[in-house]
Amino acid sequence: MYSIPFDTDLQALLPPWYREVLDYQAICQTEQQQFEALANAITSVADNFFFQTMDASAVQQWEQIFGIVPNPQTETLAFRQARLINRISTKPPFTLNFLYQKLDELIGPGQWSVSVDYANYALYIRSAAQNQSYATEVAYTLNLLKPAHIVYVNTPYVGSNLILSESISLTQRKFNYVLNQWDLGELPFSTDNFQGVIKMPETPSVQPSLLTGVANFVSGDVASARINDTVSVTDLTKTVTGSTLTVQYTIPAGSITEVTSVSLLDSEGNALTNSLVYIPVSGATLLEHTIPVSEGV
Repeated sequence: MYSIPFDTDLQALLPPWYREVLDYQAICQTEQQQFEALANAITSVADNFFFQTMDASAVQQWEQIFGIVPNPQTETLAFRQARLINRISTKPPFTLNFLYQKLDELIGPGQWSVSVDYANYALYIRSAAQNQSYATEVAYTLNLLKPAHIVYVNTPYVGSNLILSESISLTQRKFNYVLNQWDLGELPFSTDNFQGVIKMPETPSVQPSLLTGVANFVSGDVASARINDTVSVTDLTKTVTGSTLTVQYTIPAGSITEVTSVSLLDSEGNALTNSLVYIPVSGATLLEHTIPVSEGV
């Protein structure tokens, strides 16, 4: 927002002779601090007319009006401002396009996907699990928008990449002796001379069958998931599409209130992947791990 300039240099307003008097200089410096505070207060009043520029105290007053209990440890001021805008602008009629607009505002364009299971009356919203500060607000918004018989399922996902690459180098072997002319111990029997790399990793060579095979191998290696280093989940759904492995499981209801770390384990309990996330768990939550296998450097 445009800031109104305030000139708080009081000493410049005095006649030149008074500016040399130390008593007047000290008085002006003291009063200047008060005028600067007044100027900031005037600017703050103008900023607090708009949600986008509100300070923390004004945001807190509006949160009390809407009955919102903020969590300053995980919620930024920008998120709290966006949440107020969402609450005050959520008015019927409600459509899927209106939901998409709200998700763009809360999560961000291109940062989510929606799928509707009409047969089972379920609405799935998929978004990244690394920062789900907005998850509670999305759930609140969905409860306002969706019909009562539709179940909302939060589907956070964790992405991990497997990169394969191939390089080929050439080495020529030189034999130092011929038959009947071998002086034992003078030279090694042969010497390998490195000629250089003839195929760089940047040049594509890995075939799709290898990428798919690696994805299937990793799928067979994943045996369970561990949440917050304490809760173990063995009921996994694993699918390989092309060269991408997807692992899905449901967070047990009532076991935890928030997820801060997730790991995939092998049959011996060794961690294959480990990710730090933040997922508030207030209802049905389906967690998804996506592991694409691709060629790269």
